[in-house]
Amino acid sequence: MAKRQFSDEERYAVYTVHGEKCYMCGEPIDLLTMEVDHIIPEALLDEPATLGPILDGFGLPADFNLQSYANWLPACGPCNNRKRNRVFKLTPRIQIELQIAEEKAAKTAALAASRVSAQAASRAWNTIKRAHAAGDLSDTIQAAITEFAGFHAPHREADVAENPMQLTPLIQVLSEKDGIRLVKGPYGVGGGPIGPNIHSSFHCPTCGSVAWNGARCVVCGELSDE
Repeated sequence: MAKRQFSDEERYAVYTVHGEKCYMCGEPIDLLTMEVDHIIPEALLDEPATLGPILDGFGLPADFNLQSYANWLPACGPCNNRKRNRVFKLTPRIQIELQIAEEKAAKTAALAASRVSAQAASRAWNTIKRAHAAGDLSDTIQAAITEFAGFHAPHREADVAENPMQLTPLIQVLSEKDGIRLVKGPYGVGGGPIGPNIHSSFHCPTCGSVAWNGARCVVCGELSDE
């Protein structure tokens, strides 16, 4: 059986509805690198004789759909890599995770479907992904981040609504206030002006970002005394 390739909409919905954190270690994860884990491994679809007793042990119906939001949760790469195709032991913790996934399945599916129609947000997210690949936070990319953040904010879970949005490993928007955006990157926290007419001197000559901590660009590490 071919491994499922999740769409952007499915990944976004699972990430958002389940609180933007890895369900195994509980740590915050970013949207770009998060992975969707099958709580009960999808590989078992090729082993029906093994799958049946496992579903029964977890109190799930024989027709439980492994390829559904009731069996998908967000995970960080290291945790998902360690788990691989292992089947969790029958414990209260895993039963709770399955119950939560089932309870939120309809909400997750609805969010995925709503995002399909949100073309502006989809365009913005695609731009952000390209920006991550290029290491670029230019004016165009910052506008895309703002557009995506405006779409994402009302969908966030209440317990993370005040936390920074972790869009990619390089892009964590901390705040926007009084015409200044604070960004956390690999080289610390830095800031710079936002708006349509930012002077060229504010742009990093290496990656185009407007996110400085003193003379260092916090996105690419460029040092500039100019």
